[in-house]
Amino acid sequence: MYGRFRMKYWVFVIVILLLVVPSKLSNRAIEHQHEPTHLSQDELNSVSREWSVHVAFVNYQQHLIDESSILENLPTSRSYTIADEQLEYSISYDITFASQSYASELEDVIMNSSFSGMETGSLLDEDALEHQKAHPNDPQRIFYPRDGRVIDAYLVEDWIHDNPVVEAPKPGYVLYFLNYSKLDSSDHSIEHWYDYHPADPDSEEEQDWFRLEWDNSLNPSVELQYPAFGGRYNFFVIDPSADQWYLRWARIWWDEGPDYSNSPEYCTKDLEDKMNSLNPEDPQRAVKLSRYLNEWAYDPVNYLFFPNQNSPTSFVDSGFLKGLVFAMDVDDGVTVDSLRWVTDAYMQQTYLEQLLPFIDWEVDIEFLDIAAYPDWDELFWDHATESSGKIIVDGLSMFNDIYENMRYQYVDIFAEDINVFGVVFIKKNMEMHVYGRQYTGLGGGGQTCIWKSWERYYRADGVTPKSGISSVQLHETMHAIGIGHTWDTHHYVGDFSLSPMGYFASYNGTGAFDKNWVQSTFVDQMEVRLASRYQKHAGNIEESALQKTAYAHDRILQYWGIAHHEYSKMNWSACHSALKDANDWLTRAIYSMYDQELPVIKEWAFIQNSSSEGQNILWAKGHDNLSGVDNVTAHIEIDSVETIYVCENHQGNWSTGIGAIPSDSYVRIWVKATDWAMNSAFSDVVELGVASAGLPFPEIIIVSVAILTIAAALFVWQRRRARPEI
Repeated sequence: MYGRFRMKYWVFVIVILLLVVPSKLSNRAIEHQHEPTHLSQDELNSVSREWSVHVAFVNYQQHLIDESSILENLPTSRSYTIADEQLEYSISYDITFASQSYASELEDVIMNSSFSGMETGSLLDEDALEHQKAHPNDPQRIFYPRDGRVIDAYLVEDWIHDNPVVEAPKPGYVLYFLNYSKLDSSDHSIEHWYDYHPADPDSEEEQDWFRLEWDNSLNPSVELQYPAFGGRYNFFVIDPSADQWYLRWARIWWDEGPDYSNSPEYCTKDLEDKMNSLNPEDPQRAVKLSRYLNEWAYDPVNYLFFPNQNSPTSFVDSGFLKGLVFAMDVDDGVTVDSLRWVTDAYMQQTYLEQLLPFIDWEVDIEFLDIAAYPDWDELFWDHATESSGKIIVDGLSMFNDIYENMRYQYVDIFAEDINVFGVVFIKKNMEMHVYGRQYTGLGGGGQTCIWKSWERYYRADGVTPKSGISSVQLHETMHAIGIGHTWDTHHYVGDFSLSPMGYFASYNGTGAFDKNWVQSTFVDQMEVRLASRYQKHAGNIEESALQKTAYAHDRILQYWGIAHHEYSKMNWSACHSALKDANDWLTRAIYSMYDQELPVIKEWAFIQNSSSEGQNILWAKGHDNLSGVDNVTAHIEIDSVETIYVCENHQGNWSTGIGAIPSDSYVRIWVKATDWAMNSAFSDVVELGVASAGLPFPEIIIVSVAILTIAAALFVWQRRRARPEI
């Protein structure tokens, strides 16, 4: 009876495992890693990083470039306080001039990747812009068509990546300056610019609109011209000779007039204008030109490469984005289902996982009829009024009301992990006002609110999807991670990068600069914490006479060395993995000095799949009184050839998938459990026999091991004490 009960019990446990675990089964044999490089003792004493930027000029005369002026005011260091420790960055610079043949080859690429025609671009009416800024209730047409050459920035960027002037330093970046003034007419009637393919991620519509103030019938089609681009790779390209209107628009819209004397020259002069303003006989000509180019360089270096507006990444274990999308005109025929396209939880989570892959992400988006939620409906109308047929929202007061009275119902506001609560209101004829202007959304403190009028989601026909809110939501969520905008007043060039953090075209995705910053500062913090923890225990570890402690110490230095090597290659995932391994070996080294008792394999089971080609499962349960079970491995010997499989831990149940076993083979199976102090215990060996010799494999084999003898139990009790601080 007892044996039958135990068999039923374990069959039940195994069935549960088969239901819960299969997606996690590793089916992995242990792989031998390459021999890592030791970290020197000097490298253990401080955590510092050396970055560099290579500035490459294409189609510039070297005698017209003053190198010291090009590098003037660019950062040479960054310093951050992390976990009460200082993290120091040093930044060095080099300058290179491309050959004329390289410039000619790139020109051929440009000509083959472009087309020239009438009304291919947009001209900015600065007077109309000034008028609308002064009279916000009097919309103006500020965009008119212009003629010129449109260059596919993706094709140019790909060619430069495949044919670099200089290899990108690691860790570091290349900043390219191009000069293709020869493509333009002297009177600016014909200009060239770059197309970086902005598109809305939700509708997949090519973006031909710009911000809500001009997203109307007065400005039916806006061409987003780029004089700079980058972020798909580790370099940024600036062509000061290219045409654009965004820098002039930003200078007026965000600055205070009337003369805008603080605006950098790149907002009003392209390269040809600057050259024409310089006297060829002026001995300071090269300095003046180089200072003009330095203004272009300052922004990508300070806002993209080494962003001083960003905080080091939130060092957390998980991130959660909870979003509510409220349909507010269901009675008018705008159903909840008709709005489900405006954002995508899977897309949001995918991009967040690409941005910061070292933590667990969860995104949950609900689409709701606000009429079914009286508390939300009442809150909205507490901060909204009707004026001349429009619904005017007081954005700041509604944001604060939600923050204080609603957010805590949906996310854990006290959690140390990233918890973002987002609300989207979709209503016809709605405007959100804050700080005296119209905006689409607000974000901060782990909360986002988006108020976007229904009309702006669709093309003029009111049917064709135009632009959703995924870009805005990702923008605000990235703020919660510690990322700022790619621009600031008087500094707008960074907005031409591939990032959702700009105010120019919108991107839903993560560019190289964002990912490098988020992931590198995450592993920086890992190393700071590892260094602090190591220094705390280094003396005892080095003085220990135990061979296993010395072995663990050696592995700490080895994996720490790998981390430095991978960091130098900007391989953040490999660096993260190596630092995690180094920290694990530090844990083993600490426990190895205090715990000499073997772990216990309580029981284990091998479940053979009835199909000859199916996956078998091995399950085990282990226990260790002091340091805990570190790992469990399954050992399968087939015809004297042993294979080791690493088991995955599922709340104390260890399991692994094992491939099909040939029926005519002699098979032996056993389990090994190792605790964090590197003490190992082995189960009994089970011999399955040879099926072809008339010894069929049983479908379930269960082996139970006694917990401990009384003497062993007493020994453990005598040694019971508080674990060492780690």
